[in-house]
Amino acid sequence: MEKTKIIKWIKQNQLEFWLIAGIVLLSLFLRLYRINEFLTFLGDEGRDVRIVRDLITKGNLVFIGPQTSIGNMYLGPLYYYMMAPALLISWLNPVGPAVMVALIGTLTVFLTWIIGRHWFGRVAGLTSALFFALSPVAIIYSRSSWNPNPMPLFALLSVWFIYRLYAKNHFLSIIFAAISFSAALQMHYLGLLLSPVLALYFILTFLKVKKDSEKLKSLLKNTVIAIFVFLLSMSPLALFDLKHQGMNFNAFKTFFTNRQTTVNLNPARSDRFLPVISQATTDLVTARQEIYSLLVFVILLVLFILSLTQVKNKKPHLLLLAWLFTGFLGLGVYKQHVYIHYLGFIYPAFFLLTGVSLSYLLRSNLIFKILGASAILFIVFLNLKFSPTFQNPNRQLQRTEAAVDLIIKESKGNHFNFGLIAKQNYDESYRYFLENKKANLVRGEEKVVDQLFVICEDGDSCKPEGHPQWQIAVFGIAKIDQMWQIDHLKIYRLVHPQK
Repeated sequence: MEKTKIIKWIKQNQLEFWLIAGIVLLSLFLRLYRINEFLTFLGDEGRDVRIVRDLITKGNLVFIGPQTSIGNMYLGPLYYYMMAPALLISWLNPVGPAVMVALIGTLTVFLTWIIGRHWFGRVAGLTSALFFALSPVAIIYSRSSWNPNPMPLFALLSVWFIYRLYAKNHFLSIIFAAISFSAALQMHYLGLLLSPVLALYFILTFLKVKKDSEKLKSLLKNTVIAIFVFLLSMSPLALFDLKHQGMNFNAFKTFFTNRQTTVNLNPARSDRFLPVISQATTDLVTARQEIYSLLVFVILLVLFILSLTQVKNKKPHLLLLAWLFTGFLGLGVYKQHVYIHYLGFIYPAFFLLTGVSLSYLLRSNLIFKILGASAILFIVFLNLKFSPTFQNPNRQLQRTEAAVDLIIKESKGNHFNFGLIAKQNYDESYRYFLENKKANLVRGEEKVVDQLFVICEDGDSCKPEGHPQWQIAVFGIAKIDQMWQIDHLKIYRLVHPQK
């Protein structure tokens, strides 16, 4: 039956079908093109694949996810379990999880079209999806395996399901909203900024149905199930806390109570709202080109409000505004630097805002149609001109593996210690390949052997002899025996001086 409906829809909407098919294929191409050379593979990525490899090969269950950079809190383990099938299918090649993220990114583009079309019309849906597909930021964060990268998908699903609960009285949707919200939280704790919107629309649904006993009963029953499912999905973190004296809970408590460097709970005293809005507009609309970003946002917002005044069903417009407002409010009271991946939970909302605003112009008189078409073409031009797809790849994965292969060859089958000197990296990515290739690596804390290989990522300023990095210092007094170079990496073999 569904297959018949889809075929019928395609026949009736052939132009739109081919347009969205083209956008999806474009999105796939931009994310998968030379992904093995573009993906990020540093310490965090190496740590993740080591954990997931041990989950696959040794059955080591994972109860916590990655640690946050601020607050020393641990995320839930969901992302590691998402990585596992991709890493297994790719025979433990780190490219596998990156491809998974690229597919998730393209799925998010497709769902943005579906939801945008349902809420705002076909032109808005297509325009929003096109901008999402082309966005340099979205591309960059859709072709590397990193836990924040799938957040836009789960944020979009959370808001979509809460809308179905409120607008359609589809009470089962609250369960799916809870699942999506839990998944978003396990990607990054800034997913918490979705909670005001979800809570608000749950309350509005409750107020709407409270006088209808049957609907109220169904809402409450599904709410209980949703709470149970949410708690169950977060239970690994609870078990971890029980075993480790409430480590995560205490980190959360410290983050929100010791607010000198974390959050300002008085929004009226924050001066960060405009910078956050400016950053979002620059990064998501104008391809990271600072082109009067605040003015661009104001224009988009005015056009969006004008669109709101002309539609009968205002619910989607108001929900989108609430989503963006609570997001910017939360980011505005955050005192630390706001990195662009922090905005993952509002990526879809911002692209939808842009699509709706420009599609409003296309529905107006001829002059505004020309302005709207020109704005769309200009944004497309900017995103293509500054697309990361056409830049030189970083080749981090290949360089890391090449360095490891050289070390294995030059160690001549003997045991060796290993150290890394880098300002912004640590050794997990190298360890992943060393362990996978069965190298005779011996950690310094286990035993000091006769040779130490040191990789320097800091160029000519690197001096491995007497360096304080622990895996080097524990080796003791040493002298450089040999040196090799791979791109900017310098690889040293150190030995103990002969007595």
